[in-house]
Amino acid sequence: MKQKFFYATTLAAVLGLSACGGGKSEGGKALEGTPGSMGLTGTWQAEYTGKTDASGTTHVRGKVSFDDGNFTYIWYQKLLGPDNQVVYDWTETARETGSASATAGFMKWIADSFGEAEYNEVAKTWGSVNMKSSQNEYMIAFSLDGAKLTLKEDINVDGDYDDVFTSPETLVYTKVQ
Repeated sequence: MKQKFFYATTLAAVLGLSACGGGKSEGGKALEGTPGSMGLTGTWQAEYTGKTDASGTTHVRGKVSFDDGNFTYIWYQKLLGPDNQVVYDWTETARETGSASATAGFMKWIADSFGEAEYNEVAKTWGSVNMKSSQNEYMIAFSLDGAKLTLKEDINVDGDYDDVFTSPETLVYTKVQ
């Protein structure tokens, strides 16, 4: 139980739910536009394979949605056992909501709520996402190429976006809505 909870907590933190790597805009002010003004309105999804251990392989899906000046970031997990059987299917494990401003190549996200689910090792199920007030603020580098949105977070503040922790610093999302 502790291992799965630690993994879920670490995953949520690493994937931007508390990463501040990119720094703040001038004086902490909002950037000049919104994700909507940059053509990002809609829902975008990325998937990658996470950790493999004795219980199986975790698959991770991130969905980020933008309307004009807001974002919702939801993370899902799926666990395939050692014999490729589904231990649990896609389940929401973390969520963050807030406002977003943008300029060419960068977005500033200011979270107002964050929540994560707890994993029950015995039942092999996730609880509901318990939302709480949040005050995270961070910069996200982005590029848009048609229906592909690349989001980059310098999680370890080393000046690049090529590191991998429990997740990569750079993920390519495909527009789904």
